[in-house]
Amino acid sequence: MDASVVYADLNLARTQEPKQASPPAPLPDSCRCPRWHWLALKLGCVGLILLVLTVIGLGVLVQKTPVGKGIQENKMKTTDEKCNVNLKCPKDWLPHREKCILFSQENGVWKDGLSNCTRKGATLLLIQDQEELSFVKDLIKKRGHSFWIGLNYTLPDKHWRWINGSTLSSDVVAVLFLLKLNIIGDAIRNSCVVVSKDKVVSESCDSENKWICQKKLKHL
Repeated sequence: MDASVVYADLNLARTQEPKQASPPAPLPDSCRCPRWHWLALKLGCVGLILLVLTVIGLGVLVQKTPVGKGIQENKMKTTDEKCNVNLKCPKDWLPHREKCILFSQENGVWKDGLSNCTRKGATLLLIQDQEELSFVKDLIKKRGHSFWIGLNYTLPDKHWRWINGSTLSSDVVAVLFLLKLNIIGDAIRNSCVVVSKDKVVSESCDSENKWICQKKLKHL
């Protein structure tokens, strides 16, 4: 008996080689920001640092300024006080700004007042502005009289003229301070001005009234 050869196909399962572990998948790019975001962040940090430094510097400056300013103001105040101490009006004269004012006790014509003030080293009052006019009127209310001032009507120019030579209409001081005397009465020859508690009046220079003298404050 012939031996039969039997062929058998052997399908040997190949041993599966172990799979190599695959590298982990990269995480989603959620943290990756555009380049301009980083630039903005850097600029913001720089700006914040500059702001902090500025605030600190201002704080130091504010702390130092009052001290220096206070010292300067104290020096100026001390200087002003010394100046005021060295300035004084004579007895019976009233201080007003940079002048001393005297209300006469006697009566006389306008020229009498002019001469009397001159003998005292003064002049008849020259009113500078509305504030001084109000100041004088308030003082007159307590005295109840009319007082000559240094203003009269002159010819041939036909102007109210102060005794310092300036005219009422062209006086620079009057224009600057809007001095309005509103003189009541006629502007005629030999007219002079008196001030009462509530008005300014033109009267004959030969009338009798009291007068007001003025002189500068003097250093002692």
